[in-house]
Amino acid sequence: MNKRNKARAAALKSMLEALDKLNAATQEAVAISDGAMGTVHTGRQNRALFVFAKLIAHCMSVASLIENYRSAPKGRSLLDHFSVATLGRAIIDASLMTKYISEPSLTADQWDLRRQILFLHDLTNRKRFLTALERAGQPRDEAFFENYATVKEDIQNKIEGLATKLGYEPEQAKELGSGQKVFIEGSRGAAREAGWNVQEFEFHQSYLSNWVHSYPVSFIRADEQGISFNDPSEYQFWLCGIVLGTSAEYLADVNARMKLFTGSAEADPVGPFE
Repeated sequence: MNKRNKARAAALKSMLEALDKLNAATQEAVAISDGAMGTVHTGRQNRALFVFAKLIAHCMSVASLIENYRSAPKGRSLLDHFSVATLGRAIIDASLMTKYISEPSLTADQWDLRRQILFLHDLTNRKRFLTALERAGQPRDEAFFENYATVKEDIQNKIEGLATKLGYEPEQAKELGSGQKVFIEGSRGAAREAGWNVQEFEFHQSYLSNWVHSYPVSFIRADEQGISFNDPSEYQFWLCGIVLGTSAEYLADVNARMKLFTGSAEADPVGPFE
């Protein structure tokens, strides 16, 4: 076996080992999610559980792409590393949001501020795409636009009041009410709060976003990377292995949180909220 084939075989082996780790973490996640069914939870817990379910679905999908490649007859295999990388970014995002929502140190006011900001982001982004849809010739969503200004002002007033109560400066409160915020301290702040290595998080997020957006990093070096769907290169195995391995780590971390955060309404330190 020549040097190139040895490197390719090693990358394949590493990828499959990472797949085993992701499958183990996914099985644990499914058990946690199933164990929460039929139990009364707070609104915060229910939102975290929904994003957690989204995270599990992403992990199952990325694993199935690798399993399909491994089980396909010789000459008919397909390794879609493009979709693997895209799902890898979605896994990171869902992991971060699950931990952001379920942060155990929050007071009731801190959680209320977070959820109002999430409500506002949902509202303003719905306006953006519904406006674009209307301009494209679709009927106007009268029910939404009729109440939009009132609902937006109400949420912004709540954000301003909570932010002032929590000691934010007026300029900060105004920024939090812009409708552009998702995480109060940005994704870096949310990653830091989650206990993650911020530099590693930024690498994973920025690198994998190239596949989400079809930016040049995802295709410009295809020739030198030896990209082939039915005869994958060392690079493709390496990329898939990185995604599988990091996804397993992020999911395992979220699993540890959700074990403690779900199972009863009392597991939410904040208590009942819509």
